[in-house]
Amino acid sequence: METPSSRPGLGTIAVILAVILGFWGVDIFLARTETRETEAEARHYHASGVALLKAGKPGDAVDPLNHAHVLDRDNQDYEMDLAEALLDSGKLSEAESTLSDLLERSPNDGQANLLEARLMLRHKNFREAEAYYHRAIFGIWPGDEEQHRIDVRLELAGVLAGRGDQQALLSELLDLGPQAMENPAVEKKVANWYMDAGSPERAATVYKSLIKQEPGDKSAAAGLGEADLDLGNYRAAESAFSKAGEDDRAWVAGEVAGLDPTVRTLSSAEKFRRSHRVLQMTRDTLQQCGGDPKLVAQADDLLKRKPHGQVTNELAEDRLSLAQDLWDALPPACKPDEVLRLVMNKVEQ
Repeated sequence: METPSSRPGLGTIAVILAVILGFWGVDIFLARTETRETEAEARHYHASGVALLKAGKPGDAVDPLNHAHVLDRDNQDYEMDLAEALLDSGKLSEAESTLSDLLERSPNDGQANLLEARLMLRHKNFREAEAYYHRAIFGIWPGDEEQHRIDVRLELAGVLAGRGDQQALLSELLDLGPQAMENPAVEKKVANWYMDAGSPERAATVYKSLIKQEPGDKSAAAGLGEADLDLGNYRAAESAFSKAGEDDRAWVAGEVAGLDPTVRTLSSAEKFRRSHRVLQMTRDTLQQCGGDPKLVAQADDLLKRKPHGQVTNELAEDRLSLAQDLWDALPPACKPDEVLRLVMNKVEQ
């Protein structure tokens, strides 16, 4: 039987509790110290990896970023940067695994969806890539969310332009909004892409805005020249190219302007002269490209005929009609003169 004298006293219990609490406090202190040291080490590896990534060395960035991720698996930024390094260094299977984990936890994360879009491009899965780009555009972004969305849409526009997808490209450009047009460098890209999208009217509007902001911008003037050339505004194109110092392009625009038989204000005699010249050029091109000799002979016959009496529009139209037949008969491998190509494009409109 335990006697009162054998029971531990309150003082003894207090000492024991103090010792226990002391050890517990030491454990917490050591754990916190270790956590801080681990986090500091992870930050060091991450900073080193990001620096290499920004320097264009994604292969070298993989190891330090992986170390950072292993040391601090709860930090999504570390994992995101690791995924980017893996992707940029061509380690696609590892990037795919990392991105799969990220998207499973955060399916609406803008950056993760953007990286997945780039991964799909690497796999040449363009439809999936476009879908992930749109998820990135409408995803969650830290900081300036609107600017991130603009940047992603611009990246997607570049992809679509490279693929020649005019309809999808035009749609993205129209969705950019006016806030994306406050940067001249972006405006110039957009103007160029409008040309790629087959919308020279919109391109011309943007180029004119750029020239208004910076009258000496020769690249914008050259862009406007190309837009006017596509629109059939040949004299305006000639002027724009001259201001850009593009003498060769200005010459082409001037030649087309002097040869275009579709100008409504032309006299019948001038329209006939131009149409006759167009027929001569298409005839020569067809012969040089080894085209149908019967059509060449037919053109020779019409070119030899001299009009009797007053020159009429009908005589000019006869020559243009035959010129179109010759143009349509050009072999696929034939590369006609640009001046003739532009004129015939206008005639066929």
